[in-house]
Amino acid sequence: MVDTRLEAIDPEKTSDKQREVIARLGEGRGRIPTPFNIWLHNPRLAEGMEIIGTHVDHSPVLSEAETEVAILSTAVFWNSPYVIANHRRHALKSGIPESVVSAILEKRRPESVEGRLGVVCEAVSAILAGASVDDARFDRYKSELGRALIAELLITIGYFTSVSLAMTLHALEPKK
Repeated sequence: MVDTRLEAIDPEKTSDKQREVIARLGEGRGRIPTPFNIWLHNPRLAEGMEIIGTHVDHSPVLSEAETEVAILSTAVFWNSPYVIANHRRHALKSGIPESVVSAILEKRRPESVEGRLGVVCEAVSAILAGASVDDARFDRYKSELGRALIAELLITIGYFTSVSLAMTLHALEPKK
């Protein structure tokens, strides 16, 4: 690990805006997630990321398993070992079968998943493949998932793209 890349904010030297974001993180998440040690260097950015990240953590639209499919697939897409290791555990804990987790880790679309979770797996794969989805598939996603869930998948993938890139750029190793 290159431990000089991640520079935590010194609590004694925080600005009012940084303290405000830290307080909101404590209220919404009960902790300061690792990426915020990066984003807090730009407090206005950290403020926006806190809103999105806390929403993703407590999604009223996606189940925990659906959220974890989106997060793990995004981390694998961006080859982010830190996020992959953390969210592999979360995915399994959320009830996603080992075969589905293995397929995601092997960069394959899980094929044997039934119901809404199967459609989510397919939609996440399509979005990460460049969001080039024909009208028939989009109409299926719209009818089976709804526009609110599609929007939720997009924001989850976007947020965890930033998390994955941040963790990799700062050379953070997976927690053991």
